[in-house]
Amino acid sequence: MRKTVCFSYFSICSSGEIKNNIGFVANENSSFDPDYITAKLGIEPFDTKKIGTPRKNGHGQYPFSEWTCCKQCEPASDAEEQCRKIVRELHHLIPELQAIKKEYNVDFSIIIVPHIYNEESPILCFDSEIIEFCYHTGTEIGVDMSIYDTK
Repeated sequence: MRKTVCFSYFSICSSGEIKNNIGFVANENSSFDPDYITAKLGIEPFDTKKIGTPRKNGHGQYPFSEWTCCKQCEPASDAEEQCRKIVRELHHLIPELQAIKKEYNVDFSIIIVPHIYNEESPILCFDSEIIEFCYHTGTEIGVDMSIYDTK
């Protein structure tokens, strides 16, 4: 029985860098109001963070802004199809995404989060439709992988 699953989503996040003894620090002019992004794109996010607001765990404040949408969980082991669904949902918004990138110092990402069990692997391929969207919007693809050995 296959246990490996993954989910994928689109993220707009402050650009920045990781600094020693501090952690991630957003670059100048990289702060944005997630409500503005929601209104501009007309899509409800599944999570947001605004620079300077208290962290959910109660430890300090968020040093960046983030807006995430288009979470895909199916098909459970096909990240390529999940990415394709994200791209198709956002494709008509390429001009708005380009305007957001021009207005703010932000990074766009499609994040893939596989949970891999016993050397099973999800499909991690990117067709020309996904690559073209990433090219036109400056979107990077990241993989946040968790690997479990249950033998």
